[in-house]
Amino acid sequence: MLYYVEVGCRFTDEYGDINEPFYNNMESMYESALKFIAKNKEQQQYSERCHQIAKNAVEGWGFRDQLEGLFDDYMIS
Repeated sequence: MLYYVEVGCRFTDEYGDINEPFYNNMESMYESALKFIAKNKEQQQYSERCHQIAKNAVEGWGFRDQLEGLFDDYMIS
């Protein structure tokens, strides 16, 4: 799930701004990954990777803000 979001972020870096449904899909997958990580108490192992995804996300459609908010919700204890 994290790889899917990483590839989506790279895609927007390469090809520019996409559309809102694309970003909604990436946000949904990122949240699913974070929920899975939190449920299995693996935050310490995945925290840096998840933070990098949020930090490196593009600004389009509030995408970065949403990922950072999700990171704070699930990974900051």
